[in-house]
Amino acid sequence: MCEARKTQKKKIMMSDLMNAISESEYPQYILYAVEQVQEWMKEMINPETEHSEDADIFSALFQFADDEDELSRLTARLESVKEYADVMPCSEIPNGKPDAVIVSIAPSDYESGLRDAIDYAAVFNRGSCRRVWIISDTFVFDEIAKYIHHVDALSEQGITLRYILVTAWGWVEMPLSGNMAAKHNFMFQAEETRRRRKK
Repeated sequence: MCEARKTQKKKIMMSDLMNAISESEYPQYILYAVEQVQEWMKEMINPETEHSEDADIFSALFQFADDEDELSRLTARLESVKEYADVMPCSEIPNGKPDAVIVSIAPSDYESGLRDAIDYAAVFNRGSCRRVWIISDTFVFDEIAKYIHHVDALSEQGITLRYILVTAWGWVEMPLSGNMAAKHNFMFQAEETRRRRKK
């Protein structure tokens, strides 16, 4: 009897806990958007040089990120996300949905993604915007810190800014202020964890 109970008990692994938090904390369309950005990043990396010690992987990524055709190709991957959120950059005027996604990859101006999010929430979609997700491959604390008070002020108005730092092999949400750090769960989502979840 005791042996049967032991076999029925399922071990809870840390990865299971992380996945459970991820599923509740992040909408499916955000997980999909992050995955599409990662796939695009992988395509920008030459597979022959990815494992070479001398390869300058990120200079190749930055080169393609400045290519408007490549950025358009990335934006096209996120077309289905527009059903749930406004996606920027975009060529047309956003619909004014409560959620927005700003993709800021290899920016020449490191604070641009956050500044765009603040402008969109506080000015261009004021009254309708409730949450903005910034998906970026760059997090420069000195630049981000300039906007801590803006982030908290928007939070007091019921508007949340969420910052996802993404690489080709995983991602992590970065808190934009001390108040945000106290409200949300932050974890690193590795490529391997995501593959296991899909099986």
